[in-house]
Amino acid sequence: MPRVTDEYLAARREHILAAAAVRFSRDGFHQTSMQDVIEEADLSPGAVYRYFRSKDDIIMAISLQATEAVQTVVREALETHRPLPDLMAELPSAFEELDHAEARMRLAVQAWGEALRNPKLAEAMREGIEGVQAALRDRVTMGQREGEITTDVSPDEAAHALLSLIQGFLLQHSWNPRLSATTYGHGTRAVVAGLLAR
Repeated sequence: MPRVTDEYLAARREHILAAAAVRFSRDGFHQTSMQDVIEEADLSPGAVYRYFRSKDDIIMAISLQATEAVQTVVREALETHRPLPDLMAELPSAFEELDHAEARMRLAVQAWGEALRNPKLAEAMREGIEGVQAALRDRVTMGQREGEITTDVSPDEAAHALLSLIQGFLLQHSWNPRLSATTYGHGTRAVVAGLLAR
């Protein structure tokens, strides 16, 4: 029997998440069953349950993917030393690079509401958000050390404000899909350059 590769397993897991994102986005978390996800993925029940024991597990995985994408972009910026205004302008595009990006951006907003009633999801999302905040805080600290950013602002305070710009894009895009990451990014660059740069 041929060995199943890690790449195959990762691709199958991503396929299930993408199918779930489409179904959740269309019908909502509570109107979608595991059977609906199985049908959307066009897989057997055993194939789906091999990766996810429950619908809540899928919701959690989808919710955390978006924060992981942003954290990756910020961490990469620490290595490339891109100016902070440019970095912030590019972050909304990190969401557009996800598979089924439109559905997942809407789901991010749904997940915030779901976290209000699901303590396990709330804790997982808190940890994911804290990872993004830590990356932003590190970027601000680096900018202050190199003279790019004023030292009059606390890195923690700045990280919270910068995070709100990212969340703001997701929220606005969820009710206005015509809002592009590029357009929002241009405005974000101007705001960050004016408020944080020396």
